[in-house]
Amino acid sequence: MNTTAHCIRPLSGSETVPAGAKEILGTRCRTNIDLFAEWASVFGFPTWFGRDWSAFEDCLRTLAEADESGPVTLVLRNAALLLEDEDPGQLGILLDILGGSDFGLLLLDDSADDLDQLARRMTAAGFTPPPMPEG
Repeated sequence: MNTTAHCIRPLSGSETVPAGAKEILGTRCRTNIDLFAEWASVFGFPTWFGRDWSAFEDCLRTLAEADESGPVTLVLRNAALLLEDEDPGQLGILLDILGGSDFGLLLLDDSADDLDQLARRMTAAGFTPPPMPEG
């Protein structure tokens, strides 16, 4: 299928999160519906956002085009919970959208063991996960 682009990687323990970074909670992104609501809230998606993958991608594209300060950095806390209650294909769709856009950088923040679990789910979704820290 696809490989995870350089725009998705674990947050290292010594790394400082950029001041303008947005924060998403994986605990609020276990299903598609929850993910759409969380991202819409954090990024202020427009009222026309239809809460489906096509509209999600359109909103990210619109944000990337409108942001004059450059690509967005997003920190996903409790990353292992990302779309955990959905079919693996849904995670694949999200990763494909993020990997194929000019969105910016998604930093995965979780324990090494939980990031390893996420890496297995990414693989099941048809993606090569970024190198994860050893737990």
